[in-house]
Amino acid sequence: MLEPAKPWRDPQNYKRGQLLEAKYEAEPALRFLEEGLYRNAAGKAFQAWRALLAALTVDRRDELAGRFSGVPTGMGAESSWRIS
Repeated sequence: MLEPAKPWRDPQNYKRGQLLEAKYEAEPALRFLEEGLYRNAAGKAFQAWRALLAALTVDRRDELAGRFSGVPTGMGAESSWRIS
């Protein structure tokens, strides 16, 4: 079992992992869609979309941190926690 990378430790490794997860979730979504299993396809498509958005937010980490400037950060990784 692979341990997911933490976005505040290694952002680029986290991004690669999320893109890989998006790919792995999209493949069964398409297969389920072809088989007429629409509910299962929708669930898998949502998981793929969530992983893709998480990967895309890595490049906008500083911008997101600015949007949460009034939120207590705890250990300083609040914006990274929110994008994971």
